[in-house]
Amino acid sequence: MKKTLFILLALTILNCSSDDSNIEAPTEQAEATILGRWVLVGFEDAIRYEFTETKRFTLYSSDGVFPTLEEFNEENPGLTGNDWYYEGEKITVDLNFGNFSTLTPQFTCDNYVVKLLDDDGETHSIYFREDYDTSTCADIE
Repeated sequence: MKKTLFILLALTILNCSSDDSNIEAPTEQAEATILGRWVLVGFEDAIRYEFTETKRFTLYSSDGVFPTLEEFNEENPGLTGNDWYYEGEKITVDLNFGNFSTLTPQFTCDNYVVKLLDDDGETHSIYFREDYDTSTCADIE
């Protein structure tokens, strides 16, 4: 009886093992959306932009440490951010007083980097998602 149980147990263990060599690792591609927190290339220690569903917030730092959006709103209750929206394939940000910035997003590097292009197709600015390792992306100049 003990031999039978041992054989059944051994067969069960052997049948449960699998060959993982055919399983592909999941891709680490972010969603192609402007929503979230972005770092402006050239101002990595000074500026963050955070896009919510309808607002763009500009967060500043003098020491490279940035508050969460909740902390920012608590510290600055009168600052409500800039309205923004998609207009076709372009992003329009209302900069107030009749000033608008309308640029076309071009997502690269598995959507962790976005180049904002002007109407001539020239790069206006480049942003990358906060905590993204930019050394893995050749598109950051």
